[in-house]
Amino acid sequence: MDYTSSFNRGVDFMSHQESTPELSDDQLIEAFLEGDDKAFRHIFHRHRQRLTYVARKYTHNDTDAQDIVQEAFLKASTALERYRGDAQLGTWLHRLVMNAGFDFLNHRANRENPSLDTGGFDPDRNPALAYEHALDTQLMVREALTRLGEEQRVALYLTEIEGLSLADAAAAQGVRTGTIKSRRARAKETLRSVMAD
Repeated sequence: MDYTSSFNRGVDFMSHQESTPELSDDQLIEAFLEGDDKAFRHIFHRHRQRLTYVARKYTHNDTDAQDIVQEAFLKASTALERYRGDAQLGTWLHRLVMNAGFDFLNHRANRENPSLDTGGFDPDRNPALAYEHALDTQLMVREALTRLGEEQRVALYLTEIEGLSLADAAAAQGVRTGTIKSRRARAKETLRSVMAD
């Protein structure tokens, strides 16, 4: 089965507004894997709004947020056959959006990479240069985030950006609270090390 083709046929991202059938995510996945392209469209419409909100954490541009969600669903359409149900589908899709968001930030940082040659001007007295300096710091943080392993990124994101408690983040990931706490601690230590280089 050509999952990418099925994805392209089955999902009209910005126009179709269909009611989601009273089927569970697992039932829709099974239907899609058996060749029902519409099942994936229903999965998309069921989860799109929440995942678009997640994508906006990485960009304040709605178009870019939609692109991030589309990229995540494209990956989902080709990877659903490997989905084992260890985590809820919504959690699995959340991770795909997070990964697509990190990729987006990394690619944008590589494209922008502004020059910080001040030419003798004091950034503190030049608003434009001060802005460039702040932007560079922001890009450094984003680049540092790409150095983290997925588990560390997810732990940091859920607790520091989403604002979840350690217990809630652990429940979302299906792990113990101490596991999330240690992953977050390792993530912060890695970031400090990278930013100090």
